[in-house]
Amino acid sequence: MGVDMTANVVQKNKNWWIDEPIRMALLLFNQYQAPLDTDAFVQKLIDLDVNALVLPVGGIAAWYPSKVPFHVRAPSLPEGRDLVGEIVEKAHKHGIYVVARFEWTVNQDKSIADAHPEWVQRDPQGNSPLWNDTHLMCVNGGYMQEHIFKIMDEALTRFPLDGMFFNYGGGQRNAFGPCQCDNCKQLYHEAYGEELPKAPNEQYIEFMNACAGRLASKIRSFAKAKRPDGFNFMVGKEADSTNSETHSAPIAEAHAYWLYDASETVNRARAAHPNRMQFNNDAAFLDGRWRYAHRSAPDGEIRAFQNMANGAGPYLFLNGNHEQFDRNGENGARPAFKFHRSNADIYVRQENAARVLLLDEPGPSLAQMLFRFGQTKTVDANTPGNGGFGYRDSTELGSGPENHNTAMAGFFRILTEKHIPFVLSRDLSWIDSDPGRYDLVVSSKAAPAQLDKFLRSGGSVLAAGAIKPDLDLPRVIKQWSRKDTLASYWRVRDRDLLPSLKDADLMFFYSDYLELESPNSALTMVPRTKVNPMEMVGEGLTDTTSPGLHLADYGKGRLAYIPWDIGDLYFRASNAFHAGMVADLIDHLLPDGRQIVTNAHPMVQMTLQHQKHNGRTQVHFVNLSGASQVAYHPAIPMGPIHVEVLGDFSSARMASTGRELTLRHHAGRASFTLPQLDTYDVVSLQRA
Repeated sequence: MGVDMTANVVQKNKNWWIDEPIRMALLLFNQYQAPLDTDAFVQKLIDLDVNALVLPVGGIAAWYPSKVPFHVRAPSLPEGRDLVGEIVEKAHKHGIYVVARFEWTVNQDKSIADAHPEWVQRDPQGNSPLWNDTHLMCVNGGYMQEHIFKIMDEALTRFPLDGMFFNYGGGQRNAFGPCQCDNCKQLYHEAYGEELPKAPNEQYIEFMNACAGRLASKIRSFAKAKRPDGFNFMVGKEADSTNSETHSAPIAEAHAYWLYDASETVNRARAAHPNRMQFNNDAAFLDGRWRYAHRSAPDGEIRAFQNMANGAGPYLFLNGNHEQFDRNGENGARPAFKFHRSNADIYVRQENAARVLLLDEPGPSLAQMLFRFGQTKTVDANTPGNGGFGYRDSTELGSGPENHNTAMAGFFRILTEKHIPFVLSRDLSWIDSDPGRYDLVVSSKAAPAQLDKFLRSGGSVLAAGAIKPDLDLPRVIKQWSRKDTLASYWRVRDRDLLPSLKDADLMFFYSDYLELESPNSALTMVPRTKVNPMEMVGEGLTDTTSPGLHLADYGKGRLAYIPWDIGDLYFRASNAFHAGMVADLIDHLLPDGRQIVTNAHPMVQMTLQHQKHNGRTQVHFVNLSGASQVAYHPAIPMGPIHVEVLGDFSSARMASTGRELTLRHHAGRASFTLPQLDTYDVVSLQRA
């Protein structure tokens, strides 16, 4: 089937990437598999309901007849053909935006190192060995600082591109440690007055992040000068939008699979930059070493729907061209892309409407992630949760980092499973600028001193972890290590405060513990008891007054502090009483109750998104019931689901059917019933 050449030419809005409902795709074909049938290539995009394409243009291989030296044309590019020009023209005729993808970190021209030895990376011996048949380019060398601008100038002059993305965010691949070229040595000495280290350390990571940031900013200024309007620059701190990836459980590299990866990524990014769109792609491959074998189709559905439920759009990443070896990639994306297109108005400038803030933990920088590969990992590096530990047979970048923020991830799961909407962010500037923004702040590890002002002004805080919060707390009696708490328990003392623990006299824990001088606690410690032989289990069980919870008024506010690592424990063990205890404390701390009260199953993820421009609040439902360890199966249909939402609303519309739902009002809440949930749906509430 050929492309319909009578379709409308793309009408570019100034900020199309956030002011329009974008459904993006990246088809990353290699230099030997050029999409010679560009009609069929664009038709595939149309069939998938794609309206924005990330297209390989140049860098490692040029997909057009480039005239810039050391810019190798793809071997499969026929003489006289300009595949970039053809695809851009045909895509634009169908209203599809085109973002150019470049790769600057390596160059395959074998003569480049001899012609410009100052452009390439150097190992500690001063050599520049090939990496996968390519030369590694140095971020501080003339190639990346000057020569790539000739390629960009050629491409931006030749093609009416709508944006730009380049891999590694202005940084560089690292195959043999810190680059020892003269450029790096000089710049490092100028910055720190020291010799360049042979192995990466924190100072070198800082140096590399700064180098990458400067280059990204330089490229942005250049690109924006060439394309001042409607150009989506997708790299660096000054980006218009940013690119991230959600991966499957890896095969050749050991780390745990994270069910909420897409939700976490988009929630965090959209909270940090409400005016910047996050494009989080569904990397369809199973593992970076088997890029033509795909995750299951239901897995792809969930990734796209989680993006949509958290304020972004669906985004599919396929290796290869439109003729795929494994159709699970595109099959998994189709339902979300179709739903998004049919309900496009829902997905324009959504912002998280939650009034609970989950404090984020600092993540690794790009340079840190790149340098961690190639290092020997021990068994202790494993982080349990949903399986997917791989074989530790590879040290190359391929399938995403390990989840080391297990405490935060545990709270992420508890809040999600208890249907408590939340924003994931480290930003606390709102305490001064917008003090009423949140009703409750949840911190999985300690708590920063800025929350003192929030508490004293009437806010509520739930903090956890064995690191003492920077708040006004009772005296520390003892710091317990995790191993000291083996076979220990908490005695439940207050079931009025903790009704979810009505069936528990003892609750297990096994973590570091900060013992405070806090009397009359709802939980008290039962130290280690005998565990063998069976006939002597529990012998020596002794009650103490050591508190497992500190609950107190704090100025005009209220503080609950769990002085042990309940988040990490829930991530690892998923104890129902741990989740119930957190939910009970949240109910105690929220002044007006939860924003959502529902009978939905814990495996139904629900989010609240607000559209300021039209006064609508969207309740998103993502059915995760098909998830089992590292497998995804079709979701089990559920319903009816009853939902109460805090607020005054005049109407409710179910997106999948367009049906108006009956809306009832009581005590400042509006309630409706979703008759059935398949994999995903949205109910739009119009403000009264």
